[in-house]
Amino acid sequence: MPEGAQLRVRRETAERVKDAQERNRVWWESLPMTYADFNETDRIPATAAGFREVDRLFLEGNPWLRDAFDFNAFAGKKVLEIGCGSGSASCLLARGGAEVTAIDLISQALALTRKNIETQELAVDVRQMDAEELEFPDESFDYVFSWGVIHHSAETERIIAQIAWVLKPGGAGMCMVYNRDSIRYFLHGLYFLVAKGKIFSGHTLKSVQGLYTDGFYQRHWTGREFSAAFRTAGLEPRRITKTHMAVRIIPHIPRFLDGFLKRHFGWLLVLEFGKRA
Repeated sequence: MPEGAQLRVRRETAERVKDAQERNRVWWESLPMTYADFNETDRIPATAAGFREVDRLFLEGNPWLRDAFDFNAFAGKKVLEIGCGSGSASCLLARGGAEVTAIDLISQALALTRKNIETQELAVDVRQMDAEELEFPDESFDYVFSWGVIHHSAETERIIAQIAWVLKPGGAGMCMVYNRDSIRYFLHGLYFLVAKGKIFSGHTLKSVQGLYTDGFYQRHWTGREFSAAFRTAGLEPRRITKTHMAVRIIPHIPRFLDGFLKRHFGWLLVLEFGKRA
């Protein structure tokens, strides 16, 4: 079986890049987030129709965002998106009337986001920036949005501290990261460790995640750990939700059981938080 794109990029990056954040950047420059399969050769949208498809995949693939998050709730508010990817969330927020600033470490992500904004005739301030060192004045934003991004940092806690500094008193936000108490973490991990024999080459349940999960880094958190990190930064966790992508959490199981397992053992951990006035 040919080596998958994610594993190939991870191996090549580890071999030639030593700096932690540069490893992160190089991985995502090679495989920018477009919600297309990482092994597809034509992953980069170039037309308005292509970007509409990216936006559709973004929402349909993440039911919690589609059904439980109101992108129209921030009209007139200053919103920061950390890790804009292809710009889907920034466009939805801007369409809802928010004053959006979108940042990303990756030049390909910035180009995709700008093109997506252009095709939709929206206004978003797009900047290349390291979320571990935000270049904004303190208390700049009313809301901070980040979906599936900060767990790809080797130092997620630094990003959380930066969020606390740039968020206004009385402001709020939402971050999604990978859930360590998830079915995917354990089932996929054990499959690679035992069935594929990776345990014999020194892998652990934690390290084996990098063989099939996107990003050079992919930190998994428990709800307790993630909430504690926000409290340490001076932020107030308000609600934590476990959810999953649209695909069944275990193939072919009944829909009612799929919903139950996703609510309790889904791979996506969503933390909604605030900053006291």
